[in-house]
Amino acid sequence: MKITQLNLREVKIPLRFQFSQSNNAGALHSHSAILEVHTAEGIIGYGESCPRTYVTGEDIAAVQKGLQLVSPEIKGASIHSIEEVEDRLMQWEKKGIGPSVRCALELAFLDAWSKTQEKPLADILGSKPPEVISYSLILPLLRPASLEQLLPKIRHFSPPSVKLKVDAKLEETVNKIHLIRSFFGQELPIRVDVNGGWALQQAEKIIPRLIEQGITSFEQPLPAGQREGLAVLSQRFGKDVRIMADESLLSLEQAKRLIENGCVNHFNLKASKLGGIFSSLEVYQLAHEHDIPCQLGAHFGEASLLTTAGILLSGMAGAMTAYEGAMGTFLLEKDIIVPSITMGLDGRLDTQAGLPKIGLGLIDMAALEQYTQGPAINPNQLLSSLKSNIKR
Repeated sequence: MKITQLNLREVKIPLRFQFSQSNNAGALHSHSAILEVHTAEGIIGYGESCPRTYVTGEDIAAVQKGLQLVSPEIKGASIHSIEEVEDRLMQWEKKGIGPSVRCALELAFLDAWSKTQEKPLADILGSKPPEVISYSLILPLLRPASLEQLLPKIRHFSPPSVKLKVDAKLEETVNKIHLIRSFFGQELPIRVDVNGGWALQQAEKIIPRLIEQGITSFEQPLPAGQREGLAVLSQRFGKDVRIMADESLLSLEQAKRLIENGCVNHFNLKASKLGGIFSSLEVYQLAHEHDIPCQLGAHFGEASLLTTAGILLSGMAGAMTAYEGAMGTFLLEKDIIVPSITMGLDGRLDTQAGLPKIGLGLIDMAALEQYTQGPAINPNQLLSSLKSNIKR
């Protein structure tokens, strides 16, 4: 498989409802980097990542810059095996290429390889996902009155569990938990995601109150860099509840430090923030060695390319404590994959029927063109232009 060209697209798809969390005031559109890898055989592989400045520090410009740096190694290169793809990704990580860049590249290479070999990616990767995955419903950060307005709009859902985005307003959070349970049932498992929105003293006050409400999972309660504070929370509450790393967990090295310092007792794995399927699998394996459970996470607004990647990861790793993603057209106005890989109203997804037969999914070119912001960018051309400007 010989690579001839790369094209980068910035894709924004309108959301069916505004999505807010403590580190992001509110989004009305998805925001993805879609990478095209063209081959001499006439194949186009598509990859996706979700650069988030408030997670990895990356935006679409950072993805563009990263691609400019690696494009001289890619253009004209021949890929002979999946192992070669893994090796290249490892080298790029050592060179400081960001996770969103690596994820988009990895998925585009895998998509193109599957199409070239005419084999399902699950077979190529040795992935054996659960026959049925039950996905959680993710609810954004809203005031109680706004949540009360949203719930009737999703009344047809019967999710197995809910993840609620929260801030430091304790009484509002308690009220929202009551609202959700009154709507979906008193036995509904609810976990909370703080997105680093609490200070240590706030967390020490809020966690016991939410434990009283039956909350047993607290995702990223403190800002990403506060490992000592996370360790304090894990020591105090970790026997009874999950203290989970998300924004604090962006690499294998960070995973090692979190484990060595006893910072958390749970990991949230997202392909985009960790640099793809292979690097996420490394983190899972390390966690498994140290008896740290993992959940499969997702950025809001992911298209079905990343949903497929998450399913494949789950089949290469092992059981997860929860599964997120597959929101598809429940959240997006339209997906760029047809059919959209979207969970059912009960949160369940039949992976045997839902996984694409070849590649990561069939691209809806009309939708892709519709939601691409400006022209697709060729990093090779940009690199030539950059070198020319430097010489001047």
